[in-house]
Amino acid sequence: MISFLLTLKRFLTAFFRIMKEPLFRALLTTLVFIILSGTLFYKGVEGWSLLDSLYFAFTSLMPTSVSTGLTPQTDLSKWFTMIYLVVGIGVMLMVLIRIGLAVADIERSEINLLEKKKK
Repeated sequence: MISFLLTLKRFLTAFFRIMKEPLFRALLTTLVFIILSGTLFYKGVEGWSLLDSLYFAFTSLMPTSVSTGLTPQTDLSKWFTMIYLVVGIGVMLMVLIRIGLAVADIERSEINLLEKKKK
């Protein structure tokens, strides 16, 4: 549990630090609009609940092999999903990479600080 809390602290510190960068804010805003459009599309076309639609829209863009148990059924949904994934995965990866780099910068700063204290 301690490890999780320390990791969460690093993540939040990195996230709030990187939110000051205009490029990251633009990427995050774009990602929010992509997820919102996917959520509204699946809710309207597939008839899924709002939570199921949001879950599918978000999880399908994450680079994991999590199975949502949801599958688009209509031809329109299948076409939309193919385009949605091509566009959305790229933006999601950019956001995740930027956060990962920010966390690495914080870790590097902490290591440098510890080395200076040792001297």
